[in-house]
Amino acid sequence: MNLELTNQEKDMLIMVLENFIPDLRAQIASGVKHDWKVKLHEEEEILKVILDKLKALK
Repeated sequence: MNLELTNQEKDMLIMVLENFIPDLRAQIASGVKHDWKVKLHEEEEILKVILDKLKALK
C-alpha cells in the first residue's frame, strides 16, 4: 500500500504521534487491567514504527 502525503501533512502526522505516544504511555502506566495493557502496548509499538517510518522520509 502506498500513501502519499504532502510535507505539511507528514509533519503534522509526526507531531500528532509524538504528542499521542507519551499520553498512551501514561494510560498504560495508570494501572489499567492486564489485558488492556497488552493491547495498549501493541498499539504503542505500531505507532512507534509508523513514526519512525515518517521521520525517515524527511
